[in-house]
Amino acid sequence: MNLLRYILLFPFSLCYGIVVQLRNRLYDLRILKSRAFKKPIILVGNLTTGGTGKTPHVEAVLHVLRAASLKAVVLSRGYGRKTKGYKLVDVSDDYINTGDEPLQIKHKFPEFPVIVDANRTRAISKILKDYPEIDVIVMDDGFQHRAIRAGMNILLLDYEDLNRYNCLIPSGTLREPRSGARRADMIIVSKTPSFFSPMEKRLLKERIQCYASQDVFFSYMVNGEWSTLQEIDKPAIINQDYFIEREYEVLLLTGIAKPAPFVEYVSDHFKKFTHLSFADHHRFTVSDIKRIIKIFNELPSANKIILTTEKDAMRLLREDLRILFDDLPLFCIKVDVKFHQDDFRLFNDVIVKYAGQIKGGYTVYPR
Repeated sequence: MNLLRYILLFPFSLCYGIVVQLRNRLYDLRILKSRAFKKPIILVGNLTTGGTGKTPHVEAVLHVLRAASLKAVVLSRGYGRKTKGYKLVDVSDDYINTGDEPLQIKHKFPEFPVIVDANRTRAISKILKDYPEIDVIVMDDGFQHRAIRAGMNILLLDYEDLNRYNCLIPSGTLREPRSGARRADMIIVSKTPSFFSPMEKRLLKERIQCYASQDVFFSYMVNGEWSTLQEIDKPAIINQDYFIEREYEVLLLTGIAKPAPFVEYVSDHFKKFTHLSFADHHRFTVSDIKRIIKIFNELPSANKIILTTEKDAMRLLREDLRILFDDLPLFCIKVDVKFHQDDFRLFNDVIVKYAGQIKGGYTVYPR
């Protein structure tokens, strides 16, 4: 079925590729203009339609800026939201009005303004007017949004995707040819194994590095603290070890592009689990939740919990959905980015140096 889909859609991918290559060439020749701004802009993006861990890496950048006492504004298009135009995100917002990823970032970094607007040029102009004191703007996604000339382009490449053949959309998941990686100032190979030898790192770095001036780093994902849906911004009072030691049964609920790491995590720690998988950015309905609760109630174990991802939790915070989970043990797993060997120290230094100022007494942030 996948092969048939590929064959049927491949001509459309060819047409799409021609348009993308022409567009990029026009920007390279400066026939199409990119606008630069006076403030530093850090852009975190990818070449594919999702699944590289973009939001956790945006959060990694924000951790560095927070530790360096630098003031940042986050800008996202707010994928999937129903509202239009420029909007300042608040922790009390419904994800339908903001998108799930911007809301997740706001919950983790309430001190940083988070803005959603599909028109990034307009948004940045307004941000600079409304927040003249900021040090840097962090753009969540937008590697293909070449109307803005970011001072630092961070490109994420999924480790698993490097060894797979991929094609341009719609037959594949590439937004543009892999040659677009040449525009990046920094490349992060994400979702690598947690054990990653220096030799493998060196060989892979030689393989993907386009220019000597590009920084290439390697990161991996770790599952962090759990929280409840009712207190999403606080660690759960009972931590995961309690449920693991007592061999609880798990209903795993995901609506993300690549749920495999979460499935692996649950299978490694729990003997019995059921996985309910929805599409990326799935908009949960009351009917969905009632079905989920029915499946949970039918699990045979007396000791059981529901686990979901942090991103999915943002879409379950709606009052009409959250109230249905009030009496159920639902926990969300937060995800952190870690870097191999010395990469975080170097990543840290590059980010802070570009952001334009190192404030008194600043030292490298340990993670």
